[in-house]
Amino acid sequence: MPELAGFILFIRNTMGVNADALADDDPAVSLSWSMSLDWVNRQIACISPVLYSQAVYNLAASFLLNFGPEVAFGPVREKLGINNFTAGVISASSDESTSQTRFVSDALKNLSLADLQQLKDPYGRWYLAIAQQYGDLWGLT
Repeated sequence: MPELAGFILFIRNTMGVNADALADDDPAVSLSWSMSLDWVNRQIACISPVLYSQAVYNLAASFLLNFGPEVAFGPVREKLGINNFTAGVISASSDESTSQTRFVSDALKNLSLADLQQLKDPYGRWYLAIAQQYGDLWGLT
C-alpha cells in the first residue's frame, strides 16, 4: 500500500526532483499526497495493491506539478501548458487546403475539468489510464 515515504521516493526517482529543489517536508508534498489519497478510489486496492499504489503516486505527482512551488515546477508547468485553459478535446481541424477529423471516444467526451487538467501531464495521464480500467465508478465512462 502507498506511503508518504514511498511518494517522496517517487518524487526523487521517477519525477527526478532533488531535495534542494523540493524539501521532503514542503507543504506541497503533504498536500498533494493527502489530496491523492482522498481522490483515488480505494476499491482499486482490492483488485491490485500495486495499481492502487501507482494510481496514488501518479495522481499525487500530477497535483504536485499543478500546485507545487514555482521554483521547482514553474518551467515544467510552462513547457506542458499546465496553466493553459482547455475546454475539451479537439475533434476536427482544417485550413484552406487540408482538413483532419479524429473520432473522439465517449471516455474523452465525458471528461470533467479535473480530468482534462490531469491529461496535461504524464503522471495525470497514467492515473487516468489506471482509473479508467475500472469503469465509470471513477468518473470516467
